[in-house]
Parts: sequence; C-alpha cells; structure tokens
Amino acid sequence: MDDLRERFGVEHAFLLSTGRAGMTLLLGALRRLAGSGESRVGTVRDEVVLPTYTCYSVAASVVKAGLRVRLVDIDPSTLDYDVDRLHDTDLSRTLAIVATNLYGLPGDLPALSRFASARGIFLVDDAAQAMGARVGGRASGTWGDAGLFSFDKGKNVSAIDGGVLVTHSERLAEALRHDVGQLHRPGTGESLGGVLKALGYATLLRPSVYWIPNRIPQLGLGRTVFTTEYPIEQPIPALTALAITMMRRLDAFTRTRQANAAAMLGELSAVPAIRTVRPLAGSTPVYLRLPVLAANAVMRDTLLAALNDAGIGASGSYPRSLADVPDLRPSLANPDAPSEGGREVASCLVTLPTHGLLTASDRRRALDTIARVTAGTTASPSRSTARPPTKSPVCAE
Repeated sequence: MDDLRERFGVEHAFLLSTGRAGMTLLLGALRRLAGSGESRVGTVRDEVVLPTYTCYSVAASVVKAGLRVRLVDIDPSTLDYDVDRLHDTDLSRTLAIVATNLYGLPGDLPALSRFASARGIFLVDDAAQAMGARVGGRASGTWGDAGLFSFDKGKNVSAIDGGVLVTHSERLAEALRHDVGQLHRPGTGESLGGVLKALGYATLLRPSVYWIPNRIPQLGLGRTVFTTEYPIEQPIPALTALAITMMRRLDAFTRTRQANAAAMLGELSAVPAIRTVRPLAGSTPVYLRLPVLAANAVMRDTLLAALNDAGIGASGSYPRSLADVPDLRPSLANPDAPSEGGREVASCLVTLPTHGLLTASDRRRALDTIARVTAGTTASPSRSTARPPTKSPVCAE
C-alpha cells in the first residue's frame, strides 16, 4: 500500500477485487457523506453524471450503488464531455461527475475539477484505463475527490483482477476504511483460481495466438455486457502482490504503449478516411488502446474484419452509446438526452492494440491493412445507425 500511495502521491489507497467493485463502494460512501451534511452538498443527490460513451461497467456501478445515471454527450474528436452540453445539464440532483479517461487519453481534468467544485458536487477521476497517464504533470486518477485504477485484463498493469481507490480526503478515507473492512476475503481456492487465470491470460496476449480465444466462445473474452451481477470483495492477495510488483515497470509499459501509438499515428493522420482522436492540451496519454474513427459504420465493420483476419486484434469497443443500452434505460435520469456524439463513436470507432508484445511487423501489417481497405475513400465520418459490434477487450471490470 505504501508503494501505491507513494507512486500516485495520495494520502489513502484501498484495494478491491475489481475496478467496478471499487466504483460501487466509492459511490455508496460519497452518498452517505452527502446525506450526512458533512460534504459540500446538502440536498438529495442521487444522480451521477456519465458521458454517453464509456464502459458499461461504469454505468453498472452507478446502478448497483442505488443511484441513477444522468448522461452528457461527448465530443467525438476527444472522447471527452461536450463542454456546452455539460454546462447546460441539470445538476440539481447530482452527487458526482465521473471522468472516464477512455483508452488512456485523459479528459480535461483541471476543467472538470473546477466545474465540480464550483457546483458543490464530487469529481471521481476514473483512471481504470489511464494508469500512467498525466495531465499537467499530475497523474490521472488523482484529480477530484477520489480516483480509481484497475488491474483488470487489458490494463496497463494487468493482474487479471483488482481495483484501487485513492483519495486525499480523510473523511472519505474513514468511510471507505469501514466499508472495505466489512468485505469478504477470498479463500485459498479463490486465490489459486485467480493465479491460474492470470497465467492463462498471459499466454493469450501475443498477436500470433489471438485466434485461440476468439474461437472459444465459452470464454466470453471481449464481450460487452451490462450487468450488476458482480461481487464486491477484498482482492486476492496473490494477484495484488503481482500487480504491485508489475507497477515497478509502469513507466516502461507506458513508454512502450506511447511509442507504438506514435508509430501508427504518424501514418494514420494522413489517411483521409480515418480521424484520429485528439489528446487534450497539457495531457500525456498512455494509449491503452489507440482509438480512431472510420469514415462510417460500414467502413468500420470492414476494417475490423480485415484487421482481425490479419491477426491484429482490433476492436469496435463498446457497441452502443449508454443511451441505447436497454437494461440501463430504467436507471437513466434523462433517457432522451442528446447522444449524437456517443452514437457516432459507437458506430465508427476502431481501437488498435498498443501493448508491449505488439511488434513492428504487427504495426506494419495493421497500417497496410487500413491503407488497403480505405484506399480511394475521402468521405467524412458519419452518424450511422448500422448494427453495432459485439466485442470489446478493454471493458473495466
């Protein structure tokens, strides 16, 4: 724990079984603080602001905490909140706003921090996908009232499972300390199972064996499902130890992802049918995945098929805007909120791998495939209603 606190410059850190378990626990603690009159908010606050496009697990965590989701649309060019939409949002019942920092590209955390503080609501800096990223020299996950990291599969530091909550607030830390202490502790059998899962996952990271999990549907790898059926527990000690050990190489992991992303961005920025996502000024992305937008949904689907045939492991990521997830709609405070940006990204997004096992040959094959599929296309990205894809390899758990 000292390593975590020192690494991120925070006063308090708490380990959980998964990132989504941590988010649920955190929101419950924030709700109690708001209701006790000890926080900056004094009226009924039972809503959490989320972007229209993000991991389903974030929304599921809100629902499992007994709260409602209030959607705000995104700017497809940054994947961050649309500033005008955010300022027009009814926040009268808002408990917290979540910055989701998708694919390791930080949102405008300084602006969101000022926005939340001025309105007396909590800011949760969800860095499940952004461990190692920074804004203005400050680590993603350490802005606002509390932050979250994940050690789930596909993350920058991956021990197959595990989540971390961090905060500078003594009041919040006291609440979390009590809650975490009440959670189930995994037994020996669960610990052994977790270690075996981690070993199996490590063997499937190489692009040359992507075909193996893809042809075993029972594994359910990469599937995006909205569900609140997940445990909230203390972490498996062996996986926590693995994650802490791997964190010593976080800077090296980050540099590799950044280098792989930069090598591909240099060529992709010249492809007329592809839009790259713009990092915000002052941010240093980690590029957990490299997100780009195809000209339209038909091209996106063609690109995904061609890239995966080439063994690249590309993904369309989350298949729908949160506004269009059927099981979430009963828990939406504003189900008819403008969602054009989120729907555009859901229809047109392609994410490419950046991890350390990606070779120069893999990158070249990905770029050549994209150039071949998009050759002669000059169309601008469109807001399509084509059928969404069904898989995502980086959904926070």
